[in-house]
Amino acid sequence: MKEYSTEAIRNVALVSHSSAGKTMLSEAFLHFTAATTRLGKIEDGTTISDYDDEEKRRGISLYSSVIPVEYRDHKINLLDTPGYNEFIGEMISGLHITDCAMVIIDSVSGFEVGTEIAWQYCDKFKLPRFVLINKMDRENANFQKAMDSVSSYSTTRLIPVQLPWGEKHNFQGVIDLLTMKAYKGDGKTVVDIPDELKADADAAHMSLVEAAAEGEDALLEKYLETGELSTEEILKGLKIAVVSGSFIPVFVSAASAEIGIQPLLDAIIDLAPSPKDVPPHTAQGPAGDELLDQYDAGPLAAYVWKTTADPFVGKQTYFRVYSGVVKADSRVWNQAHAVEERVGSVYIPRGNENIGIKNVHSGDIGTVPKLSDTSTGNTICDRSHPLTMPIPEYPHALYQVAIFPKTQADSTKISPSLTRLCEEDMTLSWFNQPATLQTILQGMGDQHIDVAIRRAEAKFQVNLVTEIPKVP
Repeated sequence: MKEYSTEAIRNVALVSHSSAGKTMLSEAFLHFTAATTRLGKIEDGTTISDYDDEEKRRGISLYSSVIPVEYRDHKINLLDTPGYNEFIGEMISGLHITDCAMVIIDSVSGFEVGTEIAWQYCDKFKLPRFVLINKMDRENANFQKAMDSVSSYSTTRLIPVQLPWGEKHNFQGVIDLLTMKAYKGDGKTVVDIPDELKADADAAHMSLVEAAAEGEDALLEKYLETGELSTEEILKGLKIAVVSGSFIPVFVSAASAEIGIQPLLDAIIDLAPSPKDVPPHTAQGPAGDELLDQYDAGPLAAYVWKTTADPFVGKQTYFRVYSGVVKADSRVWNQAHAVEERVGSVYIPRGNENIGIKNVHSGDIGTVPKLSDTSTGNTICDRSHPLTMPIPEYPHALYQVAIFPKTQADSTKISPSLTRLCEEDMTLSWFNQPATLQTILQGMGDQHIDVAIRRAEAKFQVNLVTEIPKVP
């Protein structure tokens, strides 16, 4: 994988209620762009995103995975986030380091509880967003009903950029309102809009052009004078409106059937903001708050949003660069622990695969192995210009258990193993309860705790048993 400049990068978080199709969408993107030779399946445990053994066993996403997709000389960093509320910490971490969100809606279920939570965090982080009505090939799929369910919740206007070409078992492609063409299947076959859909497409196209004209005064003036805009002007106005949050564009697909993939990729490149299109981020510097424009020439500031421990490859540190460049074979400063760390090799993550690279440019997402003192929430920077990026607020624990070692050998591993688990997951915490002489592990629910205990066994070789905590 080649290096990409800041302008050619798109960071997009995929968020939704569980089972809306986030993982299969990223799988379809990879297959369409020839990054993989076949489409993985969740039930077979063969997707790039859900690579952890627990994810395969449960058939759901438990962690946020980075899926880089190369298309039209751009790189789209997709963050496939969990949909189950108990793993909300992973979704928060993913949304915190992206520039845009794609909210995926099941065409049958519509706007659900998990969607509402994801939407609220998008609002909190002030993220531009897309809405994707997915699974349009399902029985009882209904585009208008699904879109209305979102409209009834959203305070921001929704504007369709695509219309479905059929529904349910008749879904065969999308009507793209930008090009006013019909895209069959994955989008490689382009034909004229069918006559029976032409009137609806014309009306929706008019609404889209009006929305684009509102993006910039010069475009509005031209539209009022001539009554039309070129495709380039429409894209320009739409991108301005999307980045500012004036409205939310709506798309359609059937990801598992690979329908609507190319038009959606084109829309991400054309309408989603690059890291340079979003407002500067604020970091705490030596003299107070500093605004960071995302340029390679700026002072280094890379936020560590995730860490993992693997018994075979060691500790992996995932970071997003907000300024400067993270270079292989260099030294960086960890301001939180006041230590210098050596960066050996740097990589671009793709699921559990690491792709070697020399430089991770401003706005990009990378990983580096074997940093000894750096943990989730830390900032790596230049020692001569120390910077600290803000840490998002995570919800408090809702569930707790008492844990005990299975054997005497396990008892010596409990404290370091729990500490490492909590360093990886900001919604986990633990403490010793003096009154009952119990070790208490806290999380977001019983599944969350169960996954953590299984992770301790698999990653740190410590075997634990649980029980209901005693009342002190």
